Amino acid sequence: MRESPILDSGATAARLPWTALVAEIEAVLRDASVRVPERIVLPTAQGAVLFVMPACDARVAMTKLITFTPGNVATATPMIQGDVVVFDVARGTRGLILDGPTVTARRTAAVSALAARRLAPNPHGPMLVVGAGVQGQAHVEAFAQVLGVREFRIASRRRASAETLATQARGLGVRAEVVDDADAALAGCPLVATCTPAREVVLHGPLRADAFVAAVGAFTPQMVELDASVCRHVARHGRIVIDTPDAEHEAGDLLQAGVPVQGLPTLAQVVGADERPARGPVLFKNCGWAGWDLAAARLAMKA
Repeated sequence: MRESPILDSGATAARLPWTALVAEIEAVLRDASVRVPERIVLPTAQGAVLFVMPACDARVAMTKLITFTPGNVATATPMIQGDVVVFDVARGTRGLILDGPTVTARRTAAVSALAARRLAPNPHGPMLVVGAGVQGQAHVEAFAQVLGVREFRIASRRRASAETLATQARGLGVRAEVVDDADAALAGCPLVATCTPAREVVLHGPLRADAFVAAVGAFTPQMVELDASVCRHVARHGRIVIDTPDAEHEAGDLLQAGVPVQGLPTLAQVVGADERPARGPVLFKNCGWAGWDLAAARLAMKA
């Protein structure tokens, strides 16, 4: 029997071009055959976590196995490591093994881009990216490719990391500069993505009236990136959208701010209703979902 290919980071990324990945994520949200059980979150040692995230549709089944190790921040060892194993449902055969961190980075940024395309009052930027790691880079690439954003502001606790990301962004043909004060940069940036390890508040506001914020770093009740005042402001004067109902017990930013999460609209509802941007600031809280990984697996199998 022929062995299924094991794809490294570069080969995985090549199978997940941004525009096609966004389209596949939207297709997953419209596919009635998609089944996604609640993910298993198993705490291990030193604050690390093992995630087991299965999902399937009528043709493809997959499981993502990744570790999240906060202690690896600012080291040569990635915080996220693991694999996505993809199966053909009809034959039960393993089709692919994808690089887990690459899938996670690209599908997360693609979901943010889809949400911005649907909800952002001013989708053209400039864009503030807080956090200059893997997710920061993925969000720059996705928003440049999918929404055509041409100007970025990069903020990070480590200026060297911010400078590196700004250089990478310029390599894409966009303008990018490093800013020392993320809150001060908000006045000129209608698009915002917070992509940090979520160990402390990194954004205090105030937001523009036409702001769209994709908050992706905090995906447990204990994690936080946004000051409570930011969440409460959007709840009062704009709109909060969550990626899936799982955010009801995972969205640390909202839970710690005391913002009721149950009943908030989801991205699937936004897509299903073919919604377009409305007035007021928008906060999109993305906690992660195996359905996004399934979309990546489906697209990779097509290739």
